[in-house]
Amino acid sequence: MKARILKTAGELFFKFGIRSVSIDEICNELHISKKTFYTIFKQKDELVTELLNTMSQKQEKDFNVTLEHDCNILDTMIQKFKKLHQYPIEKYLAFKYDLEKFYPELWQNFQIKTKNIERKNTALLLKKGIEQNMFRNDLNIEATAILLTSMTTFTSKDLMSLSMSNSQCIDYFLDMVIHMLCNENGIAYYLQTR
Repeated sequence: MKARILKTAGELFFKFGIRSVSIDEICNELHISKKTFYTIFKQKDELVTELLNTMSQKQEKDFNVTLEHDCNILDTMIQKFKKLHQYPIEKYLAFKYDLEKFYPELWQNFQIKTKNIERKNTALLLKKGIEQNMFRNDLNIEATAILLTSMTTFTSKDLMSLSMSNSQCIDYFLDMVIHMLCNENGIAYYLQTR
């Protein structure tokens, strides 16, 4: 039941924002009583906290699954960027806005946690890319991981100020990152797969 509540609440929060969705609406969507809800979550804040923790855990799990597969690092990167096309940033604006405004401490902790996970994961990807002779071997892994993580934390306002669609921004960013990281082998492989 907890997983069902988290899934449904997440979908509603992403669509309408956290403040716009009541516990009653979550319960109605799931066809459960408020009593059932409150046996699992004491309050809405606890639900939001658990949702953010679940999102962080999913990010870590997805990455670990990716690393377990012995696949070409460039294929992995390209696939990850393609997945971003499925999640337009506009979809999450209400959720992000409510987190920043009404749950600032939760939002700040979530950002720090996410950034640390991304930095660690990026460093592992860079090492794997060097081992596969796709990335330049002169990369400073830690500095590059910090730089790439910082580059991906642009705000939705920044994106909306560009005269590019979300998909065009993602494709441009991928191309720029590939050309920054790859050696001749990696560039050749990337150009073949485009």
